[in-house]
Amino acid sequence: MKKVADSKELPNTAAFQDEFTREFMDSTKEVEDGYYLFRSKTDGYTMLYPSNAKISEIPYEKNGKQLESVIFEENNRKKNYNYVFRTTYETYGDALLETSLKILSRSVGYSGDFNELEFGDNKIYYAKTEQPIESENRKATAYKFFSYIVSTNTKKSIEYIYTAMCFDESNIECNIDPKKEEDKALKLMKSIEFKK
Repeated sequence: MKKVADSKELPNTAAFQDEFTREFMDSTKEVEDGYYLFRSKTDGYTMLYPSNAKISEIPYEKNGKQLESVIFEENNRKKNYNYVFRTTYETYGDALLETSLKILSRSVGYSGDFNELEFGDNKIYYAKTEQPIESENRKATAYKFFSYIVSTNTKKSIEYIYTAMCFDESNIECNIDPKKEEDKALKLMKSIEFKK
């Protein structure tokens, strides 16, 4: 993408108004309504990226072309929602599948099985969970949708975790629809294309 110095020339979205985030955007044109194309700095994959999400510089991590960990977030306190996405790209493919699924399960507090989906050249090992979160002045439900995505023709894989929740369910209206969020999670996971 051509470097643009003035943010006024760019789309009025978090993806382009944030300097660090726009380094990952392939083009200023939406791929489809509400989504741009994200291009990994490892050049290992592309995926759909929500136009109002912003990538956290810390703890962004990249190790050559073998590893990249990205956390991006879309939230609005007024509308009472918080969406957090985390992707970790690796060049293990399915070589460490069982270990990778155990690590993923541990990181999201899940103890069940994964559904195996095939989509294009990828195998998606997918599961979901919901967890109540309570503190003295806050009550919420974290809906987690997560997968380990493996390329069937390259040694590449991605761990993808999407968490949708309201900031507070106790005294503010919460409009999160778990089915809608699951559809969005699967759409984003299926959009991943590994580069050969």
